[in-house]
Amino acid sequence: MSKTTRFLQLTLTVLVLTLIVSVNHVNAELTLNMDKSVIPIDAFYKGNTLTVTGSVESGHDVVVRVTSPRENESFMVKEKSIHLFWMNKYKVNVTKVHNTYMLLSSKGIDDVLPAAEKSKYSLGYDAIKKSVDIKGDDTEDDKDTLFSEFIKLKEKGKLYVVSGHSVTLTPSSEGKNNYSVTVKFPYQVPMGSYNVDVYAVKDGLITQRVTGSVKIRLVGIGRKISDMAMTHGGVYGLLAVLIALITGYVVTPAIAVARRVMLIAIVLPRRVFAALTAIFSSSST
Repeated sequence: MSKTTRFLQLTLTVLVLTLIVSVNHVNAELTLNMDKSVIPIDAFYKGNTLTVTGSVESGHDVVVRVTSPRENESFMVKEKSIHLFWMNKYKVNVTKVHNTYMLLSSKGIDDVLPAAEKSKYSLGYDAIKKSVDIKGDDTEDDKDTLFSEFIKLKEKGKLYVVSGHSVTLTPSSEGKNNYSVTVKFPYQVPMGSYNVDVYAVKDGLITQRVTGSVKIRLVGIGRKISDMAMTHGGVYGLLAVLIALITGYVVTPAIAVARRVMLIAIVLPRRVFAALTAIFSSSST
């Protein structure tokens, strides 16, 4: 082997090692930790929280995005009738949209990222609107109007959240900051796997991204019933019928007794009052 060949091999080895060290150094700048990997849903579930923490190089802002998988959805737009009752106006179909979307940042998202960067990484409502197809049945309302109705519905259910100044940054050692944010999952949130993406931002550009995931699933008796429905459909159906029959035999008599008690509670005082009135009337005469 010639000296030239050995020199080239040595040079290539040094370059590869330098690249590996550089990549490891970059990857070490932004970290992601979560206080749980599974959010359990039991009989008493009323929502839960996920705490996301990590470290980022000083001088960077942090954006945290939590999303469910994309799917097709539909909803009804309502309006008040002349009788002041809410009635369905028309149906809206939305394709390939997140059921749940939460965007939390250390500053206002518009102050951290320009429109082009938000669109590139699908950050914010405007970016979502560009990526989905939304149409209403029997309506001439445009996409902006329909999407606005969609966002109102999602925000009302606390499934869509965009919140600036919600990620806390605290100074750490060696030119780094620690970040922390608490993500609130409402009780309406569907089961499934959710992506947790953390972005480091500097001078209006995303310099790094790390990704994790959290699962929301049934536990306890609810999980067992769900598994039975999936794996033993016949047994599950039979048990459902038996429970319905037993409930009918137990609840129906109980309702009848309750009605009698209520009737007695209403009628008896009237009869007692009438009897007392008659007694006093006869004694006075």
